[in-house]
Amino acid sequence: MIKVIGLSRVHITLFDVEGKYGRLDGGMGVGLKFPRVVVREGNCGSFEVEGVPKVGYCVEEDYEEHVGLGHTTQFLLALGKLAFESSFTRKSAVEIAKLLGRGSTSGVGVHVFEVGGFVVDGGHSKKVKKEFLPSDFSRAPPPPLLMRVDFPWYIYVNVPRGGRRIFGKEELQAFKEAKVEGVDALMRVAFMEFVPSVVEGDLDGVLEALDVIQGLGFKRVEWGLQTEEVRSLSKAMRSKGFPNGLSSFGPAIFTFCKKRECEELKSTFGGFYTEPNNEGAKVVWS
Repeated sequence: MIKVIGLSRVHITLFDVEGKYGRLDGGMGVGLKFPRVVVREGNCGSFEVEGVPKVGYCVEEDYEEHVGLGHTTQFLLALGKLAFESSFTRKSAVEIAKLLGRGSTSGVGVHVFEVGGFVVDGGHSKKVKKEFLPSDFSRAPPPPLLMRVDFPWYIYVNVPRGGRRIFGKEELQAFKEAKVEGVDALMRVAFMEFVPSVVEGDLDGVLEALDVIQGLGFKRVEWGLQTEEVRSLSKAMRSKGFPNGLSSFGPAIFTFCKKRECEELKSTFGGFYTEPNNEGAKVVWS
């Protein structure tokens, strides 16, 4: 029997939704050990997609979709990986994503499935993607992986019940109507503060940059679409000394912390915390 043990992710930000300099999208995020998708060979369901071997499967572990933790991509990649492994064929996450139509906006979910950790992708050339669209409405291939390092901290996550779940036509509308500001500033904060701070293990620097990112570029648009309950939780966390971010469109809010701080967050606000997934998805044969 073959089993694929997947993961989830937080998406920190998209970089450039304007494409003024010839590329669109780009982004960064972190793989999470929990929650995760775990699928195995079985007769509970059948996965059939053109270009992918047919496979029967059962789901052992799963998590909520449309909350900002990348479920659609992780679930489909896990099934795609299971299908090819069951046919004794090795395919990378990027190859599978191309066949399944994932990674057409952000490559974070695809790349953390393959290698885990903290990843940064380089977005799409306007030669292959003409306009800013979500993955469900674009057939662009996954963007290139620019960097990947082990992530050194725990990740705290809270998904407010009263948050909006933005997907499908609503997500498409948000992409098409987005009026963004501060893209140049966002790039400086991301590449001259956030990324170096991760590499240097500077948690304070990472959190300072994360806080600034929330008011810049497309992230500001995403916050504007969320509910007052989500924004209130973010403000309450910040008032306790915990800068935080919105993962994708949310409603999942996240921050990075040492274990004792994560325990404090969980005790005060609920939610959960998890170790990073620094390995990517695993295939287990038994």
